[in-house]
Amino acid sequence: MVASDLDGTLIGEDFRFRPRSLDALVALEEAGVPVVFVTGRPSRWLHPLREQVTPALSQVGTVICANGAMVYDLACDRVISSNTFEGRVALRVARRLRTEIPGVYFSAETLRGVVAEPGWIPTDRTAMDTNTDDVVVGDIETLLHPADQVVKFLAKRDDHDPEDFVREVARHAAEHMAVTHSVPTEALAEMSQLGLSKAQTLRKLCADLGVERGQVMAFGDMTNDLEMLTWAGYGFAMASGSPVVVEAVERTAPPFEQDGVAQVVEQFLAARQTGDLAG
Repeated sequence: MVASDLDGTLIGEDFRFRPRSLDALVALEEAGVPVVFVTGRPSRWLHPLREQVTPALSQVGTVICANGAMVYDLACDRVISSNTFEGRVALRVARRLRTEIPGVYFSAETLRGVVAEPGWIPTDRTAMDTNTDDVVVGDIETLLHPADQVVKFLAKRDDHDPEDFVREVARHAAEHMAVTHSVPTEALAEMSQLGLSKAQTLRKLCADLGVERGQVMAFGDMTNDLEMLTWAGYGFAMASGSPVVVEAVERTAPPFEQDGVAQVVEQFLAARQTGDLAG
């Protein structure tokens, strides 16, 4: 199996696959190697990807999205499973963060829809491929119900250093939720069910499919990918990704701008044909 992050790994800021990357995915399919996308994106942001992938691939594959909170069938537009937490937990954390980080604001992806505070959508880098009509805007304390099943809870503070902000959020929220970060240029903290990660959900999916750890090749560029990359038998950090991730992961793929994933996949498939897969 090949398990790959999307943003900064397989797709760029234009939210499109590079041609060489698509060719590599097609080659994997032809070789009988399944591909799983593993992303921080919620399922509602995946529709533009389906439009790009389906002309090239007959099997679109499974997507682990929202940092492991949901397993989604991209071809059928169907949620396979979800790992949520109650809105009351998010509201408790929101109260604490408002006290400790003045000016912070929030958004929540729930099973019944999306709620966001004023200013969220206009500053959201994904607004270009999001239907904002589906987002209810207002105070999180009013819109988010204690019994809501939350897939992903997000906090932003636009004038803070991204790394410092995420560390500060984690200091106050990590007792209640898993806190991670996937956008290097934004003070954006992403919170999920306590103990949840991309790696945890990938491990379960692999177990269900009978795929062993040593049969998984994984790619990623940010700290929310780190556990997945160190768990996989062949984990590759993108050279263009977070220096923390590059330093922690044994293998490095060439940068995204040089089609790093495609280069590694091409080398793997060539070695597979000749039987030379050592290392």
